[in-house]
Amino acid sequence: MLAFERDGQIEYNGYIHGRTYKRGSSMVNVPLGDLWSLMNTRLAVDHSEEHVEEWAETVVGVLGVHLNTGLVWARDSYTGTPDAFFPLTIPGVAPSGPSVSRTYFGYHLTTVTDYLNDLMEQGLDIYFRPGWGDPGAVGWVTNSGVPWSSGATSEFSATADESPVTGFSETIDGIRMMNNSIRVGEGSEVDMLAISNLDVGSALPLLERVTQSKTVTSTSQLSMMAGQDLVTYGQPTEQWDLQVTADTQVDVGDTLRLRFDGDPWIDDGWYTRRVVKISGDMSDTKTVGVQPVGGA
Repeated sequence: MLAFERDGQIEYNGYIHGRTYKRGSSMVNVPLGDLWSLMNTRLAVDHSEEHVEEWAETVVGVLGVHLNTGLVWARDSYTGTPDAFFPLTIPGVAPSGPSVSRTYFGYHLTTVTDYLNDLMEQGLDIYFRPGWGDPGAVGWVTNSGVPWSSGATSEFSATADESPVTGFSETIDGIRMMNNSIRVGEGSEVDMLAISNLDVGSALPLLERVTQSKTVTSTSQLSMMAGQDLVTYGQPTEQWDLQVTADTQVDVGDTLRLRFDGDPWIDDGWYTRRVVKISGDMSDTKTVGVQPVGGA
């Protein structure tokens, strides 16, 4: 693992995926993958079961309970070698959203990434915040909720001369838009569970999207997921990317109030956005991705 610290705070830590060296250059490029990259190579099953294809477990609770349960399966249920542990703190779950009952089957061999994506498609926000653990150790802390926010709010002028905002770009992407969400649950052929949720008030031409959710056996849960699809993909994704000085105190989950004056494209005034992504390197700037509060 490699961690990058600035002013006592871990800005990024991850697993080293490789390196690139070019003769004549004074740099070696080391790409990192954070905890999500590990989740893509770990199964969300109870590894203590000898025959995982025969294993099944029913989880009842808010989506955060399902999240923590899957993370514990992935981190703690296998006690052999290689070591399955990863440095993630899993705090208790605060009530957030409706209770969901779902049975997870080992024969689906679902990766943790797919498991988490399924929860996020139901409206759960998930953020693994990097930070210090035991003395000299780094790791992540789980943050989640429907929706989740850090509770911190900052204000910036995006156009003032002395602003920490040194660059700005806007991207509008409607490629994933839909007005008819079709969710497919467990089963096959004529016994396949399927739900369609149609936005009859949409002014767009019919845009249908089929999403496989083979671990879902409840029509009510499929309907909830299809309804969330219409919220998430009923409008184009609008993202602003801000280049800010590297010492700017901002993190995923924060709320930003941004002021524009005299911009040729963005109307004058205040805009409220939620931080959804932070990226960067060891330079003097970093990129903060923000989207409208409440979703794209």
